[in-house]
Amino acid sequence: MLARLSIRDFAIIDRLDVELEPGFSVVTGETGAGKSILVNALHLLLGGRASEDMIRSESDSAEVQGVFRLPPGGQARLAELELADGEQMLVRRVVSRSGRNRIFVNDRPVTLAVLAELTRDQVDISGQHEHVGLTDEERHLEILDDFGGLGAERARVADAVSRFRELDRACEKLARLERQRAEREDYLRYSLERIRQVDPRPGEDEELALERSRLANAEKIAAGLGAALGGLYEADGSAVEQLGRARKALQELTRFVPELEAAVSQLEGCQQSLEDLSRELEVWAARSESDPARLDAVEQRLGAIKALVRLHGPDLSAVLGWRAELEAELGALDESAGEKAALDEARTRAHAQALALARALGERREAVAAELAARLRAELDTLAMPGAVFDVQIEHLDDAGLDERGLDSVRFMLSANPGEAARPLSKVASGGELSRVLLAVKSVLVDADRVSSYVFDEVDAGVGGATAEVIGRKLAAVARGHQVVCITHLPQIAAWARRHYSVHKRQVKGRTVSGIARLDGEAQRVEELARMLGGQRVGDRARAAARELLERAREA
Repeated sequence: MLARLSIRDFAIIDRLDVELEPGFSVVTGETGAGKSILVNALHLLLGGRASEDMIRSESDSAEVQGVFRLPPGGQARLAELELADGEQMLVRRVVSRSGRNRIFVNDRPVTLAVLAELTRDQVDISGQHEHVGLTDEERHLEILDDFGGLGAERARVADAVSRFRELDRACEKLARLERQRAEREDYLRYSLERIRQVDPRPGEDEELALERSRLANAEKIAAGLGAALGGLYEADGSAVEQLGRARKALQELTRFVPELEAAVSQLEGCQQSLEDLSRELEVWAARSESDPARLDAVEQRLGAIKALVRLHGPDLSAVLGWRAELEAELGALDESAGEKAALDEARTRAHAQALALARALGERREAVAAELAARLRAELDTLAMPGAVFDVQIEHLDDAGLDERGLDSVRFMLSANPGEAARPLSKVASGGELSRVLLAVKSVLVDADRVSSYVFDEVDAGVGGATAEVIGRKLAAVARGHQVVCITHLPQIAAWARRHYSVHKRQVKGRTVSGIARLDGEAQRVEELARMLGGQRVGDRARAAARELLERAREA
């Protein structure tokens, strides 16, 4: 609710501060005293358009400030925006002739859009069309749902739509990834196929390098092995032959020197070792024949392996490691294809569920709309709008229009005069008619409306007598659960208020100044009501009538 309103250098107001309380308050005063200026200032506080014309003459800027007391949980959005400051919200707007208009919430600068969002559910103003919640067709759906108690169904639709949109975003993301995956898969398969075509073994490059060296030097190896074999075994006077002679000579001497048997055995061992070595060298010599075809094959194989190392190196081990990674990633990509199918199926199910819930909610709204229209027509009948036609028009959107609110668009239609076709509320209602429609809506929604404060301007336009008293009674009833501020010319309405403020205008040093005063005590209220009844010359008869109005309101 609005707890305090402060105005500086705004229109004909130089300085005004008013403390407001819960319940029903009225603002009265002579025509031109500045009552509607209060409403204009409040419009500005709620996000209305700023204009240099609002600034008081000879002032450089105008300022409007309001303090709103927040309900439990009302700080959540402020906290999200890092604007929270206890249980209240301080809003301040400064309009400057230089064009540097500024907006502050809890002393932090904000944009006009943020201000409008934060104050949207704080105050409903009727009387002027600029910021009247009732002419905002986005609110009509909320009013219908509040009246029908459809909040739980609407929340289920919102949750289902949120789930569908979450899955839809996930599918879109996966589709993008799928396109990237296809490109990635092509690259991976190409890289893996190139490695698989060579199919190297661990250490194969080292083996091939050694084989290439042997094949390239086959003639040199053969020559060296031939020379070694000749010296060891094959040539005349070879090492094996000479060892044989030496063993034989020592063998003959063992008859005389038995101790030489050990030397003979060692020479036999040496001779046997040289013979074994010779046979091994013969094997190597047989292998070391020149093989140009094999050398060419080894060169090609080694070249293919080196090409892979250049791409995926620095060595063959890295190439083999990359092959394992390619195989693992391709396996994961194959699994993701299955994930996409499952996600698509989940999205389809979520969409179908959201549509089903939205259609069911639409059917409930159809039934509730007829009841709301009937209730509002009955209320308008008592508010000096006999024969008014009020209709709640519901348009069911196609599936593409699904959002958190469902598949429905709601518009309030009004014909204030018999015989005229009903048209959208924002296009046909005058300020007074709009105020009475709002009062009718608030009377019907008194226990369900989320807006905490109502401001009625021109609610008394074109009415008087008994109808005015009915309006006052209804305003008092609505004010049992909400803060209600009504600007009125009619004492039959003002008498029902718990608090009474009087706006006055006076001349100060040749300039017009507007002010506001709270009327405390019955005497002051009686005097103001009597003025409203009888004009400037207040007599005893007018005072008696004023007392009777107050007494009748208290007894109700």
